[in-house]
Amino acid sequence: MDVGKAIRDLRMKAGLSQDKLVAQTGISRSQLYFIESGRCVPRVETMEKIASVLNVKVSDIIILAETQYPTKQ
Repeated sequence: MDVGKAIRDLRMKAGLSQDKLVAQTGISRSQLYFIESGRCVPRVETMEKIASVLNVKVSDIIILAETQYPTKQ
């Protein structure tokens, strides 16, 4: 599952740029880039910040990632 792609999709659906999400969550731009590109998996605390700004639950992000971007086997 690709949590980063799910976050990117939700961010874009909310009409937020990366810069706006960074400003509202307090995470760094590079950290958001690495998350959205799938180079790192965010910690739970980071997921909670992102979910709060996107007005979704952390579980919504995970469900989207599992259904839209399943792990290749």
